[in-house]
Formats: sequence, C-alpha cells, structure tokens
Amino acid sequence: MVNALFLSIAAILLLAALYKARPLLGRPRPQGLGALCGFLTAMAASLIFLTPLAGDALSHVTPKLGRLLGNCTTLAAATCISILLLRFNEEPPQADRKAGRRLVSLAAAVCALAVLFLASPRNEAPGSPTFGELPRTEPLLNVYVLVFTVHLGAAIVDLLRQTLRYSRHAPRAALRYGLRIIAFGCGLGTIYIAYKVVHVAALWADTAWLPAEQICTSLVTPVTCTFSVGLPAACSLIVVSGILLPAIGPALAWPWRRARLWHLHRGVRPLWAALSDAVPEIRLTATDGRYAAADPEFRLYRRVIEIRDGVLALRPHRSEEVRRAAEAALRAEGVQGRRLEAGVEAAVLAAALDARRGGRPAAHPVSAQDATLTRPELNNLIDEARWLRLVSRALRAPGTAPVPSPPPTGA
Repeated sequence: MVNALFLSIAAILLLAALYKARPLLGRPRPQGLGALCGFLTAMAASLIFLTPLAGDALSHVTPKLGRLLGNCTTLAAATCISILLLRFNEEPPQADRKAGRRLVSLAAAVCALAVLFLASPRNEAPGSPTFGELPRTEPLLNVYVLVFTVHLGAAIVDLLRQTLRYSRHAPRAALRYGLRIIAFGCGLGTIYIAYKVVHVAALWADTAWLPAEQICTSLVTPVTCTFSVGLPAACSLIVVSGILLPAIGPALAWPWRRARLWHLHRGVRPLWAALSDAVPEIRLTATDGRYAAADPEFRLYRRVIEIRDGVLALRPHRSEEVRRAAEAALRAEGVQGRRLEAGVEAAVLAAALDARRGGRPAAHPVSAQDATLTRPELNNLIDEARWLRLVSRALRAPGTAPVPSPPPTGA
C-alpha cells in the first residue's frame, strides 16, 4: 500500500514538474518557476526514496541508503518552497540574498547528514534494528536525526510564517486559499517535528518515552508509523495541494464561472434591450469568430459596453429633477443601499428613454460626472455586471422605481 501510494503521488508530481518546466526553455522566465519545479521534483524523489521498494533496492548499495536520500530530498523540497515564496514576498535583491543563504544552509545540512550517515555502521540483516532505533546504539546517527529535525523544523516554521504573511495580500482567491492550505500543512508538520524532537530527546536520554519503531505495514500501523510515516505523508500531500491549487483552481472553477457569466448576461438583458431599442446604433456587429461568440465572458463584456454606450447617448435626456424625485420616493418606501441607488438610476434611465422617444432634452440635465453608470468601486467585469443587473431589475419592476414626469422643455 505504501509503495503504491507514494509512487503514484511521485509520478503525478514529476508530470507536474515537467509541465511547469516548459517556460524554462525560453526567456524571460516566470518568477519563482525554477523553485517550483525544484520543489515538485525534490518532493517526488523524496517519496520514491522513502518507499520500502526503493529502500530495499538501495540497500544493496549501502544499508539504509534510501533513508539518507529521502531525508536530503525532503530538506531540498522544503528549501525550494521557501525560496518560491521569497520570490513573491520580497524584492528581487533581498529575495536573492535570502535564497542564497537558504541554499548554503541546505548544502551544509546535506553534507552533515551524508558524513554522519556514512560514518556510522549499519546492518541490513534480518532482525536488525530499524533506522529509527539505530541512534540508540550509534551516537553519530543520533546527531544525524538532530540535524535533520532542526533544519526541517526551521524550514517548516519559515514556510508557515511566509504563507501567513503573503496570504493576507494575495491578489487571487485561488492563491489565497492555496497559501492557507500550505499553512495548514505546515501546522501538521510542526506536530511531526515535535514528535521527532521527543524521539531524539528519548534517544539521548536512553529512555522509552515512545514505543519502539517497527517496520510499517501501512501509513498508520503500527502506531508509531502514524507519526513517522503517515503524518509527514499527509503534510506533503496538503502542501502539494496548496501549491498546485493556484494553477488548477481556475480550471476547476471555470464551469461555475461560466454559468455565472451566462446568468449575468441574461440578467442585464432587460436594460440592454430597452437601450438598444431606443439607440439601435449601440449594437456592436463585429465578432472575433465562432469561439468568441460562444464565450460567455466575451458576450458579457460586449453587452456591458453596449449598455454604457446607450447610457452615454441618453446623456442629454437625463434629468436631475427625476433623480431627486425618485430618490425621495424610494427613501419614503424604506429602500436603502444598493437597491436605492439602482432604483434611482433605473428611474432616471426610464425617464430619459421616454424623453428621447418624445424628442425632449432634459430641462435640468444631470452633471457630466453623473451621466454614466460608472462607479469607482466597480473595478472588474463581474462587479459591474452585478450592478447593471440591479438596475435592470429595477427598470423591469415599475413599482420599485417610480418615475415622475419630467417638466416640459423650457420650464
């Protein structure tokens, strides 16, 4: 089970690394892409080396070699993801300096692990102690475990600090959620580090604070494997999921976004129909092919533009008296907030459409600043379409937006 699970995850990570590495062949390189590919590759290698299958094969070279390679690649993965976040959290010169220090620290830790590991005798004979129990009789391996635990713990704490910091300012929802998932994985990682610290302390004190480690038959059996194998595996999966979420999140959310765009497109239709009937020239005829015509984002964007053009065409007919009267009437009915603003705009537009059909300009037109539906808080297509849908609903519901008759021209 452990072999199949770890090797399957490793294959997925390697495929993701190959896919993400394509832009590395050209210039310029996306920010942090090298660190991301390094993390995916190192994490895949770590999972491969820590499988019993790879461990048995590598033990023919030297006993327990899979544990050394797995630990070193785990530290490399933690360093790569830390550098990746540095590229987003820091300015390039400062990020480069900090990344360099982390790479030097990684190199020193890997060298120390290799020297301590190779300098300690190990036995692969049947019935020999597991790697987790060897430090009781091999002091150098006890130092090995200590070096690994300290370096990995520092990397996890650094990663947790960076994810919590950057998640507050991440511009995209998928990125924010991905960073929070990584932070959750790091939180579980601190439990693993705590277990390792207690384990190392028990080895130094030569006491049985924890049950003796045994060969793992699954991720959770025997019980010590829950902490030594199951917990780090869960942390790895959670961290990888958080890292990949910003890349795959938009694709996963596209069906829902597509449905929302079509819903908004239908929602603004009454407003668009009223404006395009009064001002037919606002209808755009050019298209960008069959794909663009079927793209809901393109269709909604085009409809919003046509609505704005129609509102601009009605500028001479928009009446300040209508706006004030509609606002007073709606406030008297208890309408507030965005519904009040949308009702007032609908009333002004309804009166302007009626005046245009009668050829009457407004006696007291609204100011140029108020003559469009532009609002400073509408900074993306979805927000703008939602606002126009409110106006469309108010325009379609006569009782919601009472429209007083505009005064005759010259009054």
